[in-house]
Amino acid sequence: MSYKLLFVVNAIVVFALGLLLVVAPNVGLEQFRMDARATEVFLTRVVGAALASLGLVLFFAKDTDESAQRFLSMAALAGVVLGLIVTLIGVAGGLVRANGWIAIVVEMLFALGYAFMIFLQPRMQQ
Repeated sequence: MSYKLLFVVNAIVVFALGLLLVVAPNVGLEQFRMDARATEVFLTRVVGAALASLGLVLFFAKDTDESAQRFLSMAALAGVVLGLIVTLIGVAGGLVRANGWIAIVVEMLFALGYAFMIFLQPRMQQ
């Protein structure tokens, strides 16, 4: 696995989700059976814009030098772990009433990918 591949896959996933949340926030909220009042719809669009911009950052990061990619991977790992914690709290608290496992699995896969690239791959190259 390479940083480039991980960044491109992550960029596609978060950019697509971000666009969905900006353009059709109710659809995104309905997938998890979450409330769709005005405040939730607005905040869903804000999160969608942030995810779309993160997708663009990750996509353009694929062509940077390996040192920069490593630092960006550390930041992405921290973000994925924080997202996973928030998702687990939402599922446990009943805010995410359906399909929460999908977000958990996706976040776990990206966390494992970034952890592999940061911690294990350098040891394998020695």
